[in-house]
Order: sequence, then C-alpha cells, then structure tokens
Amino acid sequence: MGSLHIAGPGPLAIALIASLLLSCGRPAPPDDELVFLIGSWPTNLDPRFVPDAWSEKIAHLVFSPLLIRDPRGELRPHLAESHEFASATEVIVRLRDDAYFHDRTPVRASDVVATYRSILDPALGSVKRLSLDAISDVSEVAPRTVRFSLHRPHAPFLQVLASIGIAQESEILANGTAGDVLWTGSGPFLFEEIDTGAHLLLGRNPEWFGGRVGVEHVRFRVVPDATVRSLELLRGSADITQNDLPPHVLDHLSASPDLVVETAESTLVKYLAFNLERPPLDDVRVRRAIAMAIDREAITRHKLRGFATVAHSFLHPDSWAYAGDISVLRHDPVGARALLDEAGLPQPADGSARLHLVFRTSQDETAIAVAKILRRDLAAVGIEMELRSNEWGVFFADIKQGDFDLYTLSGVGINDPDWYSFVMHSDSQPPSGANRELYDDATMDALLEAGRSTSARGVRATLYRQVQHLAARDLPLVPLWYQHNVTVRGADVQGWEMTPGGGIDALAHTSKGAGP
Repeated sequence: MGSLHIAGPGPLAIALIASLLLSCGRPAPPDDELVFLIGSWPTNLDPRFVPDAWSEKIAHLVFSPLLIRDPRGELRPHLAESHEFASATEVIVRLRDDAYFHDRTPVRASDVVATYRSILDPALGSVKRLSLDAISDVSEVAPRTVRFSLHRPHAPFLQVLASIGIAQESEILANGTAGDVLWTGSGPFLFEEIDTGAHLLLGRNPEWFGGRVGVEHVRFRVVPDATVRSLELLRGSADITQNDLPPHVLDHLSASPDLVVETAESTLVKYLAFNLERPPLDDVRVRRAIAMAIDREAITRHKLRGFATVAHSFLHPDSWAYAGDISVLRHDPVGARALLDEAGLPQPADGSARLHLVFRTSQDETAIAVAKILRRDLAAVGIEMELRSNEWGVFFADIKQGDFDLYTLSGVGINDPDWYSFVMHSDSQPPSGANRELYDDATMDALLEAGRSTSARGVRATLYRQVQHLAARDLPLVPLWYQHNVTVRGADVQGWEMTPGGGIDALAHTSKGAGP
C-alpha cells in the first residue's frame, strides 16, 4: 500500500483514509491479544545491553529490576522486598520470596550477582557498565540477600537498581560475553515468538509476583511507515501506539469514535548533537551559531502542533535540580551569521555555502520532516546541510561509530540529573556510554563526580545547576524541546497509564474490554 500524506484536518481527509482501509488486509486482533505498533525494531533485548529506547522498554516487561518507578517517577520495591543503606558505601537488598523466573525457578541472590557482575566485566562491552562504576563488589549474603559494596558514596545508586533487569545466572554463564538475548526473565511477560524486524510476541506470565496480567498476549509489530500505523489503528487491526505518530494525524485520529488520543507532559527531551572532533564543529562559536539559527518556537508550534515545549535544559522545569536562570538561546539568524563570520567562515561572494554538514536521522516521518526544517534554518545562515536518513539500525550504528556531523535523538526517562554523566562525562565516550559527541572537559567531569558523591539534595542541586550552565556555555548538545507523551489506543483498551519517561510498564495491567 502506498503512503498517504494527510495535509490538514477535516472530514474529507478522514473519508479519504477510510476509503483506503480495505487495502489493509490485517484482521482485528483477538480479544486476548493486544497489538502495540512501533516504528523500529528493538536492537538488543538482552537486559545487560538494551542500547535503545524500545529495547529498554520491552525488556522491562520480561526482565524485572530490583526497583521500579511508579507512574509519578518515584522509586519503589519490585523484585526487592526491601533495600537499605547499611552505610554510605553499602546497600543491602532483600529479595521477595514469591518471585520466580518464567521456568518456575526462584529468583535468587546469585542471579542478581551474576547479572551485575556480567555488566561490570569490561569484556562484555555493555553500555550500562558506566552507570555501575561506583560498585566495587556485588555479593550474596544469603539466598535472598544481596550486598552492593561501593567504591565511594553514590547518590544516584538507587536509580541504578531500577535500570537493570535481572537475568538467570545459568543463562549468563551459558552465554558468556557473546551479548546474546537472555530469554528467561521474571517479569509480567515472557518471550513466545520472534520474527526479527517484523514482530515480537510476548505471552502472559501466569505466576507473576505483581498480580494478574491484564491480557494473554502482547504483540509488538514493527510498522516503519507512520501513515500505515495510523490506518491500522483506524481499521482496528492494531490496538495501541505511543509517541510514534506524527502530530499532523492526531486530530484525524481523535475524530474516530473507536480511538482515544491521550497526551501528557514528559521528561523526553529531543536534542541536537555535534561531532566535536570534526572542524569547524570543534569551535563553540559555530555550535552556538547553529543553535541560534534553529527556530524552535516555530517548530514546536507549527510542525509539532503544540505537542512539544521548547527546552533549555535536559532536566524538566519540575525537576528539583533545574537551573531556572540558565542562559536561553533565542532564534537569531543575524547573530548566527555574525558568529560564523567571527569563526572565520564568511559567506562567499558567490552566495555558496559557508560550510557543508552531514545530518544523520532515521526514517521516521516526523524526524525527517523536522530535519528538513533544520536544513532550511541552517541554509538561511549560509550552512548547507546534507540529510541522510536510514532505517533505525543503520542510523544508530553510524552515530555510535561517530559517522556524523549532526544528529538528533531523544533523552528518555531523565529521572536523576546524573543522566548528564551518561552523555557528557569524558569516561562515557563509546563504547562505555552515550557521549558520542566526544565532549571532554575537566570541570564538567569534576562537577558530575561531585554530584554523584553526595546524597545531600541541596548540594547536588547546586552542583547540577552548574552542570547545566556549563553545558549551555559549551553546547556539546543542544536541548531542543520536551516531547509530550501521546498515546493512541482503541476505545476498548482499558487500564493503560502514561508515565513521564514514556515507559510501557503499564501494559502489565492493560486489558481489552467494552469501550466507553
């Protein structure tokens, strides 16, 4: 089926969509199966890796972490029955006695130890290793008790316990450092069927310690084209999608009596990244000029239809560490051109470009549309931007290998300001983290390390406000906007709840029943 571009709201567009529905041959999913549409395939569901957002979200449904975030983002016990700081550098975790892996073997302290030690092994090459660098040892105290010994006090450590899904010791030993998917978890769902690149079928875990799972099966189906995703939801051959549809179709979908469109604020931050090893992007004046050339207000208002809010920090303004006095970059093409002149990049007399940059993006419709606007904005100040879009796996591989000048991605679920360490600490350069821009600043490293080493929230807030000011000065990354959470679901989908980080843990308690 060909792609349909919906130009604007109105009954005619709805009728045109409806006229194409017969060409979508998929039947409606059965009552005991929830079909969740996603735009790209999760690259690795091994809980020790989960390098991208969809891998992380789906793996969380299969591999339970010790702690979990509730819908408000607060941490609470999950696999853990309790946790306590025995000292500033020792955390004791006691496991619940009713948690079992999908093969009915109990979750033991040895499984937790094996999972964490595996990630800590440099030979594994896990991107999660940096977040565990405060751990000096993980040991089994008793069959259901684990001791985490830390090199030093580490304020965000409890966040770590919510980010690592626990796998079976036996499977970790069998897989070694191969990085293969570990199939047996203890979460609300278990793996049933995988057709790589097409769909992933999860089945209900009838013995889940968290209570009765709402639906027998969840099928994640990859549909790269956003228009086709919209059509499938309208036709009823899919049940739900989140943050995966372009804003211009949402008005049309909300007009359907069979669909519900829900929005909420989020901590998802879209950002622009620079390759600091490629001149002239190593010059902060050039980076600042690029940031000033982008009209973020216009993009959020018109292209994103108000489903986003301009961001000046990676932290949401509601965060206890948000720097309210951070310098704000306004849209200023005149100032941008002056900075480029100052950086030795004058506009050639023949009107040709001052410089040529390669922008990498996925094949997501909204991402490409935004990239085209960025290209237009940069052209207005004399910068030629070459747009290269690839399917998600190729795009992600390119940026991990540093094959880019510019790219945009989203920071997902930023619950603690230590997230800045993941993207800006010099030790977090690939393959150890997400500092793909290769930013290296001793002051930034010192601030981030100090922020980790104290548990006093007031002190941490002061340190992370300095981090935000330094990031705004050096601009290794430019926060663009906070993306609102948007769910489109069938009217018969019940129990779904959005979270600030855009997670999908609520699928454990989501079911299908009579619509309103």
